[in-house]
Amino acid sequence: MLDFQAVFDASPNAYMVLDSELRYVAANPVYLQVTNSRLEDLLGRYVFDKFPNDPTNPNNAPARMLERSLERVLATGERDHLALIPYRVPTQVDGATVLESRYWSATHTPLHDADGRVAYVLQHTVDVTELHALVVEREGRSGGAAASETGVLARARAVQQAHDRVEAERGYLQTLFDQAPGFMAYLEGRDFVFTLANRAYLTVVGRSDIVGKPVREALPEVAAQGFIQLLEDVYTSGRPFVGTDVRVLLQRSDTDPPDELFLDFVYQPVHGDDGAPRGIFVQGHDVTARKSAEREREAAHRAATAFSEELLEQSTTVRDYLDRANARIAELEAQLARQ
Repeated sequence: MLDFQAVFDASPNAYMVLDSELRYVAANPVYLQVTNSRLEDLLGRYVFDKFPNDPTNPNNAPARMLERSLERVLATGERDHLALIPYRVPTQVDGATVLESRYWSATHTPLHDADGRVAYVLQHTVDVTELHALVVEREGRSGGAAASETGVLARARAVQQAHDRVEAERGYLQTLFDQAPGFMAYLEGRDFVFTLANRAYLTVVGRSDIVGKPVREALPEVAAQGFIQLLEDVYTSGRPFVGTDVRVLLQRSDTDPPDELFLDFVYQPVHGDDGAPRGIFVQGHDVTARKSAEREREAAHRAATAFSEELLEQSTTVRDYLDRANARIAELEAQLARQ
């Protein structure tokens, strides 16, 4: 049987493996060599504690670039590439360990567990510092192998810059999505897997770990209330569903009984370029406070009506009593007059 540990260790490329909390679980000898590290000093350590790049710089863009790439893999379960990233690593100079800025090309690959969740991230890095130096030295020149290598790295740089622009736009849109006053989520595929959920949605459902899970697993209590069937109807028919003042019970605490909420929401089907259904976009508002106010207003109106009716009944009784009393007084006065 193939010994994968031996293959991992014998590879001429630098590899390391992080768990879902971005802590080291493995690194091969080449990786240890290029980062001037020892395996026992890495295992269990958070990658950015060990290699923060430039912690004195508030911007520290390379570290943020690396972190976003790793987080994308964890969130999407798909491979992510960094065509070119500058990053500082320790190296030996005259017997002393110093931080040296070098250029890397990195690929981050998800490793899934038996349930399909991302359990680990495998990083493959290539040191392209010398190639980058060649570009700087011969920029504007042409000819021979140098021009070919320069072109390769220039394309890599262009790809990374385009990738960075897309990620910046994506980050801006994500910020708008998160800060939207209404709750929003995107459910992917026929299993309705949460791939996006903004803060308002997480607040409504009282959970923070739903992304990557199907609705039936993330919110099991809604299945018996008919919401899964609603989603299936929208997915199959391609027609949106609009709900107003819809009552839902959500188990937002492990110890307390379910909370009763009232929601206005839309299930909007999403289709691919070929017209086939891809998922459902959910958007809505929690109107529980409004519903509670309406209930209180209705209760107050009923109480006021009942009180008015009671007063009216009491006033009628008092008026009858006064009429009888006045009649008796008149009768007594008449008797006295006859005497």
